[in-house]
Amino acid sequence: MTVRSPWLFAAYVVLVALTSGGCANVESLGERYQAPPLGSTWISARSDTGSYGASSAEVPGKRGEFIWQGKPHITFETSESTIVAQPDGPWVGFFRDGKPMLTYDPPASYDFPLKVGKTFTKTYRLTNHATQQVSSSVVTTQIEALEDVVVKAGTFKTFRVKTSDTLGNENTVWFSPELGIFVKQMNRRTDKHAQGVGTRDVELISQTIKKK
Repeated sequence: MTVRSPWLFAAYVVLVALTSGGCANVESLGERYQAPPLGSTWISARSDTGSYGASSAEVPGKRGEFIWQGKPHITFETSESTIVAQPDGPWVGFFRDGKPMLTYDPPASYDFPLKVGKTFTKTYRLTNHATQQVSSSVVTTQIEALEDVVVKAGTFKTFRVKTSDTLGNENTVWFSPELGIFVKQMNRRTDKHAQGVGTRDVELISQTIKKK
């Protein structure tokens, strides 16, 4: 069975990461997660090689809402798939047409507050709803730096976060607390990955997120 890690899909959906939004000073960054306002939109440029395919594309995304198991959730939507997350950030999983494709138990999340140098490891039970197969992934996350990153959409103060997992993924993302989304991503499948070696690079090229 081939199952993607909680961080793999983020390679082409510039979305939820997991820290505070709209903070004015360095000390307050990363205390908690605040999602982009409902209706926010963004476009990211995506470039794939190897097992990801050989293509480049612009991928629009938007922030929505969804009721799952009787409770309100937030969404990060593209034409390809939707990430459903709890309001405080943790990802429930990937959905399509309102139905789950892959879910995590527990929901995938970072440990707060985020601080440079912080490292944590979590184990997730992954359910592929198409096949009803279940597997696990151990994900190690390190907050490497708090730094400015320049992308086509502008210059943003970001946390640079590196993750690796037992499925063979090694990813680095730059998360903007001000926007509440990733603004840059470098996702790498190693030779340990079931689908083989591949790369996926993503950068934010525009956004309509209202700053708080």
